[in-house]
Amino acid sequence: MMYQFLPVDRVHYGLNIVEEKLISEIQRIGGNKAVIVTTKSLLKTNVYNRMVNQFRANGIEIFTMMMKQHVPGDVLMQDIKEIKDFEPNLIISCGGGSAIDSAKILSLILAENIDTEEELYTYSQNIRGNKTLMENYIPHFAIPTTLSAAEFTSIAGTTNKRDLVKYKFHHLNMTPQLVFLDPTFTMDTPEWLWLSTGMRAVDHAVETQYTPIPSPVNEALALAALKKLYQYLPLTKQYPDKLEYRLQCQIGAWLSLFSVDNIKLGLSHSIGHQLGAMYNIPHGITSAIMLPSVMEFLLPRAYDRLAQITDTLSVSDTRRSIKARAEKAPIFIKDLVINLEIPHKLSDFNVAKETIPDLIENILIDIKSERNEFVINTKNLELEVKNLVMSVW
Repeated sequence: MMYQFLPVDRVHYGLNIVEEKLISEIQRIGGNKAVIVTTKSLLKTNVYNRMVNQFRANGIEIFTMMMKQHVPGDVLMQDIKEIKDFEPNLIISCGGGSAIDSAKILSLILAENIDTEEELYTYSQNIRGNKTLMENYIPHFAIPTTLSAAEFTSIAGTTNKRDLVKYKFHHLNMTPQLVFLDPTFTMDTPEWLWLSTGMRAVDHAVETQYTPIPSPVNEALALAALKKLYQYLPLTKQYPDKLEYRLQCQIGAWLSLFSVDNIKLGLSHSIGHQLGAMYNIPHGITSAIMLPSVMEFLLPRAYDRLAQITDTLSVSDTRRSIKARAEKAPIFIKDLVINLEIPHKLSDFNVAKETIPDLIENILIDIKSERNEFVINTKNLELEVKNLVMSVW
């Protein structure tokens, strides 16, 4: 067996850590031309503008690349010529999972000298037409504003508007080199986005428990993540200005997806990818919709692993059977979704029933690309996936 650490050099975490450490880290690597990948809403915030002013005061040129939810491929590629002409030596993502994923794929695009959206997809895990080398890549620093934990992975996805499929990319060198967990950058994040991405982190932690690849490090950290998120997410809803509670959630998100190359995330993620691509449902909300039902579906195959979740989140009576303790785990997660008041039905998003066959087809493609034996070996997989989707209508 082998454990693969991701090439994250440093994680800076704490109040105002961006203001204290970002410039010195940029200077350490000789950076002076940065592409900032962000979203329109962040441009108006005080913390973002203070950061930009720091860049200007230290002679760092910037090119701002705007991104939208689910990383549309056409939006991702629209400024590529101008970015190449700018000749950046650093990429900085500031935002949620879409901004961070966009920056990871931008690093791939620049390293492989990709010019078109169609050429980009040939490097995806869906098609596997071109091998990703990324031998000369630009460093990427990530400043997350949500709890998606995208900053701690070497994977990213983009949505093709023509076929509504999420195309996934992976390479170790796509991993952000530095991460800054600064709760001051989360204060302007809308509550629904903060809490729903917190559920995404919960989803990471839960699906780590039934990964088909044994990983004692990831499994232990995922349980610690669940404990933090289960405690602090509701507190951030109750006390949104408490920066320490928000920082604890950021640390929980970090632990939920630690060196993800050592595990395979499961059915909730595969379904969620395609719910997002087809219906523009935010990924955190797809987790709220799918995760409890997926946990119930997988119970017979994962009693021992799901029992550990119950033992972590409650004072569990260990005299009760593993099966009885495992059966409580989906209830804990469903109760958390309800307490956080996150929408958790497909009908909340006007999903048309006549589109379900196309959705199932895309989910099956996603499952096969993940190569997760724990899911692929499901008897009557197509029917079971359909039943799962219909159960959350």
